[in-house]
Amino acid sequence: MVEPSLAQLNLAELSLGTAALAVLGFSLHLLLLRVKQQPYVSPLLLALMALALIVTGPLIFQLAPGLIFLYIAALPVAFFALPPSLYLYAKALSTRTAWRWQWRDSASYWTQLLAIPLAVLIYTLPEAEQQALFFADSAPLQGQALITAVLFWLATLLWLAISLWYLLRISRRLQRYRQQLRQVFAADSGKRLYWLDGLMAALLLSWGYAVLVLLAGERLASPWLSDTGVLLLALLLVWLLCYCGLQQQPGFAEVFSKADSQATETQKAEEVKPAGADKYQRSALGEAQTERIANKLQQAVYQQQLYLDPALTLYKLAEQLGVSPQYLSQTLNQRLQQSFYDYINEARVAAARQLLQHSQDSVLSIAMAVGFNARSSFYKAFKASTGLTPAQYRAQNQTQAATAMD
Repeated sequence: MVEPSLAQLNLAELSLGTAALAVLGFSLHLLLLRVKQQPYVSPLLLALMALALIVTGPLIFQLAPGLIFLYIAALPVAFFALPPSLYLYAKALSTRTAWRWQWRDSASYWTQLLAIPLAVLIYTLPEAEQQALFFADSAPLQGQALITAVLFWLATLLWLAISLWYLLRISRRLQRYRQQLRQVFAADSGKRLYWLDGLMAALLLSWGYAVLVLLAGERLASPWLSDTGVLLLALLLVWLLCYCGLQQQPGFAEVFSKADSQATETQKAEEVKPAGADKYQRSALGEAQTERIANKLQQAVYQQQLYLDPALTLYKLAEQLGVSPQYLSQTLNQRLQQSFYDYINEARVAAARQLLQHSQDSVLSIAMAVGFNARSSFYKAFKASTGLTPAQYRAQNQTQAATAMD
């Protein structure tokens, strides 16, 4: 493999940086048009603005060298804004009620109290000391330059720790969110936010690679460890965040109005609940009422076949039964030991089994006929219930029927 020349390498970096900025510029324009009507995109907007500043490096270094130290000084501000912005965006997508920016969200950016003074220290250094600090291999440092160097490395370590902490918080939040989805929706396709898991994996990969390039890139002199590779990973990261972020709606968006009402009722109940009380401990729902709700639920779902509605939600079913969503959820979880998702899809699978045995319709047609809105969701639910795929189940029953006839 021929190692690219310095000119080629600079051209590659410039191209990657320009491509990333083009994607970011287009996405930022669209988000700015949406932010007033869709407040949940505001943390994404801040994250993309931070990324835009970060990836301008190749253009600054090659096209505007007079701005290099201003760019370097701004980097701590951009890097420290990125982790809380991504967390708030994940929070905005996964909240049960419509997300609005609140003052407590601004507290997530407390690290700017460290980043901004560091930026000022870097920018106010005399040019000779800036050169010695960032571009000289073994220049002696003293005074403000030495203080800035120490603070810069401490800030780098702090940023890595904070970033990992926020990624862990995002991961835990997504786990809880996916459990909550199953309490409200019978179909969660497009709501599971698995792309955020991919984004976190890409972030860890890019950060690890960047640190490796910083610490060992020059010593190893490998074409696989270079600033070009860092920019390529950054471009992939930018594309993933922009492409998915522009399309993603909050998971609970379609039930926000219902969830807001329930949240208000729950908040009133919480005001009289003692500390440490169980979720349903002070519920007014008694055993007899739970039994009545369970019976009404079974009749509505199995006899009236409400499971046929692909858009069925906990709130819609509660309205059909004439009970509160909280009582219905309590009945499902405590008495029937099932989530809303499992209960409805169990009814759908039972109906699908009958159709697989007694009709020759395609598997996809049967899936749609019993209320599933995606082939993958049907296969997943059917396999979880029977241990077989729909095709295997049909073949098994045809074999058993033929054996019985013989």
